[in-house]
Amino acid sequence: MSQPHDEPIAEASPEEVAAERDERLDPDHRPQNAEVDNTDREFDAEKAMFTDAEGYDEAPAVFPPVEEQDT
Repeated sequence: MSQPHDEPIAEASPEEVAAERDERLDPDHRPQNAEVDNTDREFDAEKAMFTDAEGYDEAPAVFPPVEEQDT
């Protein structure tokens, strides 16, 4: 009887790897409670939202300026 580890591993082309990565990283495919890397995004502590978020420009400040907030 053949075991899964006895099968040769198929090599994926760079295009297949890139397509699979894009599919996995698509927000529509993200599982609930998944960790998300936001290190490349800028957070506005006064509006309590990221600057690239939908509705950011129209959103009011809900917290005082950062320099007036307790640390």
